[in-house]
Amino acid sequence: MPKETSAIQVRAPYTKPITAKDFESSDDTSIWWLSSAGFLINSRGTLLMIDPVIAMQAGSDEICEIGHRLLVPLPILAADVPRLDAILYTHMDDDHLAPVTAADLIKTGGLYGGPAIVVRELERLGVPSRQARAFRIGERFRVGPIEITLTRADHAWPSQHPYGPEDCCGFFISTPDGNIWCTGDTRLLDEHMQMSEVDVLLLDVSDDPYHFGVENAVKLANRLEHADIITHHYGTYHGPELPPFNGDPNKLAPQIARSENRYHILAPGERFVLTNKERLLLRPVSE
Repeated sequence: MPKETSAIQVRAPYTKPITAKDFESSDDTSIWWLSSAGFLINSRGTLLMIDPVIAMQAGSDEICEIGHRLLVPLPILAADVPRLDAILYTHMDDDHLAPVTAADLIKTGGLYGGPAIVVRELERLGVPSRQARAFRIGERFRVGPIEITLTRADHAWPSQHPYGPEDCCGFFISTPDGNIWCTGDTRLLDEHMQMSEVDVLLLDVSDDPYHFGVENAVKLANRLEHADIITHHYGTYHGPELPPFNGDPNKLAPQIARSENRYHILAPGERFVLTNKERLLLRPVSE
């Protein structure tokens, strides 16, 4: 049976716009939450997006391209992204791989990457085959100074054709300033608890049986006791009856060791900077 959810959804903190300046070369590695499960990473001028869903339904300023009303605005639209070196997808659920965004980002010149099933879908959506590459779990590849390794995910939710073991993934991203782990949508696996040298954990806090769920999200966060944590997969789409869209990062905070120093509930478009492995959260100063 589906888990019951609250009739009142938790909203993400109000959005801060991502601007053209955020795509410029820099001396550090920065991370922005795009809302939902999406992220932008700028590592010394090398630009990655993970699972971006950043386009609106034609003619609407409230309904996103996948048909859900937004609880908070998007920090940037795909059509306004000036350049990318890679666009990475963990799997092909539409709240991770959305068709308008995927098509709009072709012009950035970035390499599209992910599991084989994802790449086939991207090519069906019009991404040129020369601009897309499939990877297997455990495979490593480089984008500029960044090394990326696909990690295993178990997201075999009961659709008509459940995802297989090579159809979903996470990304372990090694930058000059530290290591970022995006787990993807997944239940907790034994090998997740063996991960190490994670400087920033992008933590799914949705309360869904085919994701970590609160108890296992806390367990992983406390196993990676030295990692900064950025919460996601909540507070974006209206859908109080849909567990994947629901979660409350504030409920996890009291259970996470040293949460006051490393647990970050960012707004979409808010910048987190990892510089020389020093963890620094930059928040705009009120004028």
